[in-house]
Amino acid sequence: MDVILASASPRRKELLGGLVKNFIVLPSNADENVCCDNPLEMAKQLSFVKAKSVFEKNENCLVVGADTIVVHNDKILGKPKDKQNAYQMLSQLSGKTHSVITGVTVMTKDVTITFADVSSVTFKQLCDNEIFDYIATGSPFDKAGGYGIQDSGFVCNISGSYNNVVGLPTEKLAQVLSQFLEEING
Repeated sequence: MDVILASASPRRKELLGGLVKNFIVLPSNADENVCCDNPLEMAKQLSFVKAKSVFEKNENCLVVGADTIVVHNDKILGKPKDKQNAYQMLSQLSGKTHSVITGVTVMTKDVTITFADVSSVTFKQLCDNEIFDYIATGSPFDKAGGYGIQDSGFVCNISGSYNNVVGLPTEKLAQVLSQFLEEING
C-alpha cells in the first residue's frame, strides 16, 4: 500500500521519512475554514479535512494529514499575514508559555484514525532586535505562531513532544502506523 503525506511542509516530510521509507507527497488543497472553538478539536478536524481531500483521489493508499496550531491565552495563532503580524505574535509569546497542538489523521479505505498531541512551549524573553532579525529571515510566514522551534532559538523549555512542535508527533504516529506495517512495507 502506498503512503501519501497530505502536506507541503518540508518539516513533516522529514519527520515522516523517519517512520516510513517510501511515501509520496501530495499537498492537500482542502478548504481549511472549519468552525470550531476548541483548539484540540480544530486541529483534529483540519487534519481530517486535509487527509480526506487527498484520500478521495487515492482510495487504495494510506493518507496522513496533519495540522499544527499554536494557542496562547485561549487564542489561536495561525501563520502570520505580514511582518507586523509576525512581530505581534512573537512579542505576545515572549517570556511566556503557550500550547502547540498537532492534529493527525491516518486514513485508509477500511480505517480512519484521528488524534492530537499537545506540547507546552516556553519562550525566553525576546528583545525587539531578536524578533526583527528572525522576521527578516522569512521563516515566520509558513509556521503557526510565527516561529519554528528548529530555527528560532526562542524556546527555553518544552514539555511534551519536540517533533509535535515541529509539526508531526512522530511518537504517537509511529504507534498508529504500526497497525498498518505489513501493508505499508508490502
